[in-house]
Amino acid sequence: MTERVADASGNAAVSTPGIDRARSYGRPRPTSLPYLDLNMYRRNTDVLARLDGIGHVLRLQMMAIGERRFLFTNQGDVIDVTEPLYPRFFSMKAFPRGHLQLAYNRKLEKWILIVCARVPGTNPTPRNPLGKYGDPALVERCLKHPGLRGIRIYDATDPARITLLSEWSCDRGDPKRELQGGGGGADAYYDGGQYVYLQASPDETFTNLESPWRHYTYGLQILDISDPARPKFVADWWVPGQRMGEEDEARQWPEYGDRQSTSHLLGSLAMSKRVEDGGRYAYSCWGTLGLFVHDLSDIRHPRLVGRFNPRTKPGGIPFHSVDVLNLNRGFVVTTPEPLFPDGAEPYHPSYVIDVRDPAHPREISRLPVPVPPPDAPFRDFLDRRGRFGPHNPPYIKSPGRSDPNFTAYAFFNAGMQMFDLTDPAHPTITGYFVPPQAGRYEDPDSHCRDVDTIFVEWDRRLIWVCSLTGMYLIRSPVLGQPALKPMPVAEWTQPGLN
Repeated sequence: MTERVADASGNAAVSTPGIDRARSYGRPRPTSLPYLDLNMYRRNTDVLARLDGIGHVLRLQMMAIGERRFLFTNQGDVIDVTEPLYPRFFSMKAFPRGHLQLAYNRKLEKWILIVCARVPGTNPTPRNPLGKYGDPALVERCLKHPGLRGIRIYDATDPARITLLSEWSCDRGDPKRELQGGGGGADAYYDGGQYVYLQASPDETFTNLESPWRHYTYGLQILDISDPARPKFVADWWVPGQRMGEEDEARQWPEYGDRQSTSHLLGSLAMSKRVEDGGRYAYSCWGTLGLFVHDLSDIRHPRLVGRFNPRTKPGGIPFHSVDVLNLNRGFVVTTPEPLFPDGAEPYHPSYVIDVRDPAHPREISRLPVPVPPPDAPFRDFLDRRGRFGPHNPPYIKSPGRSDPNFTAYAFFNAGMQMFDLTDPAHPTITGYFVPPQAGRYEDPDSHCRDVDTIFVEWDRRLIWVCSLTGMYLIRSPVLGQPALKPMPVAEWTQPGLN
């Protein structure tokens, strides 16, 4: 279903001559639309509400107080979604921008908010499509980046008065120093328990990274936050080859020297049961290095026990995030992240992976690739401009019990795509919501990251979709009849979480 929401801009396409096709940035294909697409496309979905002014949102986390529900964004905003048909900003810029985690700590009876702080990227641009390889000043900017390189821990129990409890520098030094080491904390996982798991770059040796987008490479850092005001170091873990002095190991990697590949931890890790409650295995994505299965039974000495690592083509991030909501069925789903727009890199699939034997994860299937609606003015999403491919899965910490047969993904310029996992060997697309595009056609940075995150309220059977044209409230008959009223959270997606 296509809906016209505004007139197309009609701006002429702009190309960047003299750039290697494999590394081009914002360079239209011969078949690309000569304008941004302002149509909306729906299948098995309805739009119930929209909130404007949210900016680029790539992380959402929820907290609940009785019937009241709040979504926290990586922009530092708190959104009241208690009345789902009338979402509103509760507070704006309530905490610093950054990837975040939010969970209820039952022992402390507090909602704990963790916000990451890292150095800037060395991102390619239309003028410099080679990133750090084309402009050494980008690396210098990372080295001299002032302030915290780690995480901030807050008490968010009262969302109107979010209070800083502590700061942690990933190099384990004084977090108040103006100049710290390493790349800081890029992302985290926190389940409301004793430990927080960071995507961290602990010091200046973590620099063996081919990708033009980053100077530092990231590994796993585990902290004990039994007392959130006094975080304690537990362990660092990385893949030999990531650090200076480990060049012999790095040369063994197939991507060595390609100046494109991302070979480090992305999105931290995920697990369905806390270590302190008897959980043992955790799952994480390491870019071109694949999916890792970790044994955390000895939390101070994490072990790699299994790995799924199919051969991939250079470009993009083949393994970015992992969805563990179906671990009770014996499988996980991984997602990549496309980096360059307009199909300037290979398409990487989402894998459905059997992890019943943690030491030998194996492919079951791949999620199907979305195709445009029949009445769309393009035959391939690569021609809609912007990035195309999956990125963020539904969050494990959501209200209600997840549907074992359903999942949905943020797909950048293909909006939100929904999948049926009833038969994990044969997943199918069951619907989609593709919002109109925003930005300026001649500026790829203004439109390349459209739908970057979604959030599912399983109990109210609602989906929040964040795009550059606003945050949309979506319902679908695939999930069942929605509850459009305030409702306390009776349970969360996994026992013990929140």
